Amino acid sequence: MKITFIADTHHYSKTLGTTGKAYELRSGSDQKCLAETGEIIDSAFKQIAESDTDAVFILGDLSNNGERASHVEFREKLYDLKKSKPVFVITATHDWCCDGNPRRFDGDTVSNDVEVMRSDELPEFYKDFGPAQAIDSFITKIGTICYTVQLGNKLRVLCLNDDKNENDHAGFTEDCWQWIERQIENAKCDGCMIIGAEHHLLMPHISPLIAIGSVCVADRDHVASRFADTGLKYMFVGHSHMQSTAKFTSEKGNTITEVNVGSLCGYPAPIVTVTVNDNDTITYDVDHLKSVILNGREIEAMPFLAKHAANVINRVLECKTKEDFSERLSALQLSGKKLSAYWVIARPILHKLDTMLAYDVYKLLKAFGLAKYVPKAAVQRYHYKPLKDFIDEIFLSVLDGALDTTEKGSDYYELVVGVIRGLSSLKRDADFTEELIKAFDNALTGGEINNQHATI
Repeated sequence: MKITFIADTHHYSKTLGTTGKAYELRSGSDQKCLAETGEIIDSAFKQIAESDTDAVFILGDLSNNGERASHVEFREKLYDLKKSKPVFVITATHDWCCDGNPRRFDGDTVSNDVEVMRSDELPEFYKDFGPAQAIDSFITKIGTICYTVQLGNKLRVLCLNDDKNENDHAGFTEDCWQWIERQIENAKCDGCMIIGAEHHLLMPHISPLIAIGSVCVADRDHVASRFADTGLKYMFVGHSHMQSTAKFTSEKGNTITEVNVGSLCGYPAPIVTVTVNDNDTITYDVDHLKSVILNGREIEAMPFLAKHAANVINRVLECKTKEDFSERLSALQLSGKKLSAYWVIARPILHKLDTMLAYDVYKLLKAFGLAKYVPKAAVQRYHYKPLKDFIDEIFLSVLDGALDTTEKGSDYYELVVGVIRGLSSLKRDADFTEELIKAFDNALTGGEINNQHATI
């Protein structure tokens, strides 16, 4: 049996505005696309419909931010896909606008008078895509649904909603836990493999320095241990928009492997196909959206999405005025007005970052006595490579799970790691330095598990 996982479609209805300064600031501050989501989803669903997968699972954040118009349009797309494949969805915080800040855009104006979906409306609204086909279900304290579906004779998928169900953080109440554990035990008794699916991560991928805030469930080690000790071996998640695979082993020695599926509507638009094997293992293969039709023209999806993602950083580096600096930082949900007070200092730094070459970075480190970790041979090879290119490449590698892996010991690897080690030595914290090096190592090499193809 084959099943497909996609995540974070974040469908945005064009009725909410697609032009003007306010929209451009919002769109330019996001790694994923906004106005283009409809066309991207249509192309991805067509690609999936033509594949040999047996079922499709969508791992939450179906809509941009809970707008009813976005949900209505997205559900119509689901009905079209359902003509070819069974479809099962999990909802998440962006499906009921948990931040209370729905937005539409008109010229320079941002308005909040947008009708949104309530969390307790979602199970009924999406009943044809999981809840109605479930063999068992549980309604959470916020009215969302967890459910189990049977696929074939020997496979079940546990679809979980973990939204603010425990102490206002991602997780599960005790009564939900008891229901979850029954599902896992029932699957064992019935001789079925069971695969878990939820939105938030159980464990930090790449590095705890990246998986901060609400990226993971609350008390993540406890939650991951409880799943592993109950017997769940596989979990598929979304949320972070990164393609990555990681393992967690509990104190009792039980291991759970988690595949973090990146956003469909942002680089690298992954479509993850899982083959269920006879020996109680699964094999995943990461494909990507091949093309999308925009403005009547078919274009390659990956280069378009990569450029859009990299522009999140480049737009800040290219700020020309104090007003640009303030607005673009505010669009990134930073304190733009406060930080713009430092524009006089920030402007030359941003300009330097925007124009520096690898050799300029080396000279700067050398001037401060921080270049001892940077091999001269690596500097010579990448002498004229712009710093901005390194930043873009590493950022995209974080998102795509090192689709183009960097070999340990290569000049590129040694140059990046040497610069990071030199800069981090200023902090005089050996543990922080090693964690930072580990993060860059994982971002460049992909880590211990192949993020694109593996049997687990």
